[in-house]
Amino acid sequence: MLKRTFQHRRLVSRASSSLGAPARQARHFSTAPGSAGGGNGGLKISRQAVANEAIEVFKLLFGTVTVLLGGSMAMGYATENYKRMHPPTPPGQLVDIDIEGHKSTIHAQVQSALGSGPHDVVVILDGSLGETSFDWEKVAAEISDVATVVAIDRPGLAFSTPGVLPRSAATIAKEYRAVLDKLEISKPVILVGHGTGGYNMRQLASDLLDDPTANTCLGLVLVDAMHESVKPAMDALSPAVQEALASRQKNANTLLKMSHFGLIRLVHFLQSKRNATRFSTTALPYVDYFTPTPVHRRGVVKENEAIGDIEASLLASPTPSLGIPLVVLSHGDHTMFKSMLMEPGIDESIVEHMEAEWSRGQTELLKLSPRSVQRVIPAVGHDIPHEKPEEVAAAILAVLNESQGHKTSGLASLKTQECPIK
Repeated sequence: MLKRTFQHRRLVSRASSSLGAPARQARHFSTAPGSAGGGNGGLKISRQAVANEAIEVFKLLFGTVTVLLGGSMAMGYATENYKRMHPPTPPGQLVDIDIEGHKSTIHAQVQSALGSGPHDVVVILDGSLGETSFDWEKVAAEISDVATVVAIDRPGLAFSTPGVLPRSAATIAKEYRAVLDKLEISKPVILVGHGTGGYNMRQLASDLLDDPTANTCLGLVLVDAMHESVKPAMDALSPAVQEALASRQKNANTLLKMSHFGLIRLVHFLQSKRNATRFSTTALPYVDYFTPTPVHRRGVVKENEAIGDIEASLLASPTPSLGIPLVVLSHGDHTMFKSMLMEPGIDESIVEHMEAEWSRGQTELLKLSPRSVQRVIPAVGHDIPHEKPEEVAAAILAVLNESQGHKTSGLASLKTQECPIK
């Protein structure tokens, strides 16, 4: 009797132990609702287990992305340094100048007159913020039959070494005169400025006119050029506009930082199709080389930083009347500020007001000379030298004709739909 009772207790103990083991092992599982007493439910994962698993997956993904991004940035950094140490030979002339004790080497592309034209004038082409001599190749091709064409990479851009800071219009005008002197160019000149380059060419025109020993300035062509009153007027439209424009002005610094790691080169590569429509197959390899480089991006930053002071100076001391033939070419496609719609607090009405202020600025430019004419080019944006180089050429030739006394083919011809190119 005692023996049977002892065995019974052992069996009960074993049964209890075997039933208790799964309960301990399943501490991360719970019985599904409705499973009690009937065994119809199942086991489901607890919230803690899901959270732990998600954290581990996130760590794995984050680590993978970090490794890939770090590797890409290291490779980009190495690529930029390699390209910096192995630059291509630029296609133009390298000219050494000295401004206020600061020495710079300037890359200048000079195209001598090839045709049967008068050949007694030199056309100087100056681009907008960050633009270089390569942005003028289409225009140069249009006028090289009748004039010598000079386009430079301003100091700090493309293949030119940095220049004097700040990058004021007065400094840049001095640099142009030094380049002309080194190139031994003493012929009369026609000046052409696009965008912010208009400030530089206005200053150069004023300097040449004030110096009887300098090159004769025959005229000025402003290609959708900036006017100093436009930015303050746009800022006054609304705080949202002022904030958006200030933010965009800082983009140059962001792009400079990105360029050190090859990120701008990647973006530039993704824009290959667009670039192929803007530049010839001869120019494109050079543009592909220098545009994404930190050196070029730093040059853009320095120019960008000087614009506010240039405009403040012009507002305080307006440019005296130049008295020379002046053509103002303006875009007619009113989409220049459409991208501002992406900014908070800016709607279609504000964009229309911004375009109206730009148009008012174009009219203000006409006051720089009593001998002026404006030509609005339909269905063309701000990038006129690339989109409609023939219009720039027509304006240059109209100024040349006007300076030589050919009134019918001079400024008056630009008031018609087409300007005769002769």
